[in-house]
Amino acid sequence: MEPEKQADQPRIVALNRDLFFGVRLRQLGATLGYAVELASDAARFLDMIHADGVALGIIDINAGPDWSLIASDPRAAARPPILAFGPHLDVDGLRAAKEAGITRVVSNGQFHRDPAALIARYAAGSPAGDRDVEEDVNPD
Repeated sequence: MEPEKQADQPRIVALNRDLFFGVRLRQLGATLGYAVELASDAARFLDMIHADGVALGIIDINAGPDWSLIASDPRAAARPPILAFGPHLDVDGLRAAKEAGITRVVSNGQFHRDPAALIARYAAGSPAGDRDVEEDVNPD
């Protein structure tokens, strides 16, 4: 069942294939005042993220996103921030996310430690302000 959305409620679009994580993310989003919509592939994710009212994209690197499609998005400059997370041992995945122009790439541990703080920090229009204080995961 889809959560009820208010017309003016900001949205988060997540590229994710993990049903249980999707449920947790929707619950967290609702707590923070966001509607969360899930995409199962990169093409759908890009279509959804460019819609009005989207404040943040979240990509689970374990979903196997098509990084070349995301990197070649002709509307990349106009899209909201995107946060990607994945296993700290997946050096290639973390590097591919950075090279695709993802706003912030973190390990699973960093994301799951405090996802609410990361969402507040990176969501467009969030009062969290300075987005460049924390260091990115360095896959090198």
